[in-house]
Amino acid sequence: MKECMEQVKRELGRDAVILHTKKYKDGGFFGYGGSEVVEVTAAIEDQPENQRETTKKTAPKPVMPANVLGQYKTAGTQAGVDIAAKETMPESQAAYMPPRKPAAAVAPVQAAMPQGSSAAQAGRPEDQQKIEQLETELAQMKSMLAQVMSKNETPGKVTLQETLQRQGVAEHILKDFAAQASAGDTLVDEMDPEAQKILAGFLERNVPFQQGLRQDGEKPHIAALIGPTGVGKTTTLAKIAARLVLEKNVRAALITADTYRISAVEQLKTYSDIIGLPLEIVYTPDELRVAMHKHRDKDLILIDTAGRSQHNAYQMKELQDFLKVSPRIEKHLVMSATTKDLDAADILQKFSVCKPDGLIFTKTDETRSLGLIVNLLYQHKDIRLSFLTNGQSVPDDIRAADAGALAELLLGV
Repeated sequence: MKECMEQVKRELGRDAVILHTKKYKDGGFFGYGGSEVVEVTAAIEDQPENQRETTKKTAPKPVMPANVLGQYKTAGTQAGVDIAAKETMPESQAAYMPPRKPAAAVAPVQAAMPQGSSAAQAGRPEDQQKIEQLETELAQMKSMLAQVMSKNETPGKVTLQETLQRQGVAEHILKDFAAQASAGDTLVDEMDPEAQKILAGFLERNVPFQQGLRQDGEKPHIAALIGPTGVGKTTTLAKIAARLVLEKNVRAALITADTYRISAVEQLKTYSDIIGLPLEIVYTPDELRVAMHKHRDKDLILIDTAGRSQHNAYQMKELQDFLKVSPRIEKHLVMSATTKDLDAADILQKFSVCKPDGLIFTKTDETRSLGLIVNLLYQHKDIRLSFLTNGQSVPDDIRAADAGALAELLLGV
């Protein structure tokens, strides 16, 4: 102990404050024959140059923020103290740890341990688990507080949290929302302009968005819409084409591989005539390759595919063969907002063999429960929400998806 104290004074000066001391046996057999090790944790305050002389005379106390004390008390391990000291104290403070050498009777302390040392990391899983447990308990307390406070709200007022519940947002997501926002924010009236900002902020942090087609600079940019039957792929394709052609003067071409339905081909032919775009009809992957090459001078090529049942292995294999024609094809999975949560999860899982890049939700105007969109994307961060459609009008009823657009839909703005 005396050797340790002398080294502390040499390294940190006489103003060093002893935070913790510990003795234990190192080596040996079941505690017998091992060498005694002394461990000392010490610190000094990080003071400006012009205050150091005054500090030495007044015997300063170590800087110990509340979170450091909390970790020290709850962790109950020396590793927890080491982590707290390194991560929250000023850089000039140092934690002194002894090198464990069985040959030495008394091991002196060593210089400050590096941030990534194995001794410090040894306690991290345990400390992290306790931190996560505290965060969970805090979220539950905030959620309960919001519920209690909501009872005192003005009759007839619908809070932001109640709106999300009515929209079918999953309970674990509501808890995360309560944990990330103050109780006051969750109780904002859904009609309050602040409600949209609060909700959009939460969605921005937790839901992946793409805001339309990917901007990769390659020409032609090639995108295909895939998905189950009856979700509105053809109409959505026409909306995207019309928006880009009429608003951004994009030179585009349309290709349809949806030859199962005569009406689909006729519908897309009508749209292509109105917008003034060439339309190619293909039946095989080779024909798709030829059509893409034919329009290689365009800015954009949009491909419509036939609706496929996620339970039909033959149809899914046929779709995969079409999409393998080029690795440049950006794939957007189209789903209806009226789909049940379990069915939506199944569709996404089955169509994952096609490796979709984006997700489009249609028919958002045909349901009062849009929580499905949040629930699905909250769990699948590898796919981004690209478009939202809310009607049959071409090209008006479509929006590039972002946090603000989704927040408006959930709030019915």
